[in-house]
Amino acid sequence: MGKKSGGRVRVKQVGPKAPVNPLDALSIPPEEMITFPVKPDTNVSQIWPMNETFTMDYKRFSCIYPTYMDSEKTVKQGRRIAAKDAVPNPTVIDIGQALQIMGIRHVVQPYKGYSRDVESQWDNLGRVLVDMEQPTPEIYDADDDNIMDDAKKSKKKLLKEIAKLLPSLPSRIQRLEKEKKELEEQQQKEAAGHKVASQKTSSSAKKKKGKKRR
Repeated sequence: MGKKSGGRVRVKQVGPKAPVNPLDALSIPPEEMITFPVKPDTNVSQIWPMNETFTMDYKRFSCIYPTYMDSEKTVKQGRRIAAKDAVPNPTVIDIGQALQIMGIRHVVQPYKGYSRDVESQWDNLGRVLVDMEQPTPEIYDADDDNIMDDAKKSKKKLLKEIAKLLPSLPSRIQRLEKEKKELEEQQQKEAAGHKVASQKTSSSAKKKKGKKRR
């Protein structure tokens, strides 16, 4: 217990001085913890032309979501033009580049989701605000003098013209080729995994079948 000193017993403490937390054994090491990505700021806006970054008033601009011209979406999901005029998987970056070619003022908001298309909330985010009061003559039919009198016809025509430009955009071509290559590699890995699993199952079955009864 300890040494006696003047008729008193001095007790020496043995063991940990600090109390032990019984939940320490259940704690997850920092390197194994799952870290969720930071939610992006939905108010981020990329203005074109850039020289109007601090002066452009886009409150009354018309809104375009990629779903409007996505051939893989249905009308119920929000597609606004015929499937034959639409393109597969357009992005706000594609739409923004097409509008730059047309010379139309616009604002890209990459983190806005389309409420009507649930998938776009995480799969293909973004929208583009377009200045419909600044049309270029090339976008509209020359023999249709009243097309600008109808905002819906005007916007539908613009969507069709944007969709025509998208397939030829170099950045879009590179992106689709990269996605196709990644998909093929993923499919090859899955096929190889299924093959190995099938061989193991077949080998195990043969061993069981080859055992003799005693």
